[in-house]
Amino acid sequence: MTAAKHAETKTSKASGRRVAYTRISTDRQTIYQSVDSLKAAGCDPIFVDEAISAVAENRPGLQKARDALQPGDTFVVLAIDRAFRSTIEGIVFLDQIQAEGIAFESIYQCIDTKTPEGRKWFIDMVNNAEYERAVISRRTREKMAAAKRRGIHCGRPFALTTRAIKHAHRLINDRSLPLNEVARRKRVSPLTLKRSLQREGLAV
Repeated sequence: MTAAKHAETKTSKASGRRVAYTRISTDRQTIYQSVDSLKAAGCDPIFVDEAISAVAENRPGLQKARDALQPGDTFVVLAIDRAFRSTIEGIVFLDQIQAEGIAFESIYQCIDTKTPEGRKWFIDMVNNAEYERAVISRRTREKMAAAKRRGIHCGRPFALTTRAIKHAHRLINDRSLPLNEVARRKRVSPLTLKRSLQREGLAV
């Protein structure tokens, strides 16, 4: 079978589906909104990566969407920054699917990558998304550094308050209770209790 005949056979078997993908890094309500928007655009199936950041390497939902795509399908996203981590990744992904006879559509940006203008716009938008993530990341690091210099804790809240830590310290030192027992009473692991005591400068 010639290459042209093979391509024709593949095209004849094309499903013509609108296969969608979205990445959600916030709450479940946002998932419902995104999925509803994709359904309204005629997409089925829809693959989702939930609570995954824009720069995460492991995105099983995106991989499942990629595996599901067939010649004649259209890969649909709400916005380009929902799909790609970097400019290079976006360009490589686009080249791969277009070589397989798969179209690309971004609903919010109204991008048609079958035209040179559409492809340029696609690259510009992927590049802008990567730049914006880098700027946000830099600002976050700067804010955290400034807070740390002022003794302000950033990130997840501590498991124990200062008052609870001091109480635990009294139980261990004054009442001679084992650290494991005190940790059980405080409903934390012994390691967490030990680190909390160290953070407050309390020896056991």
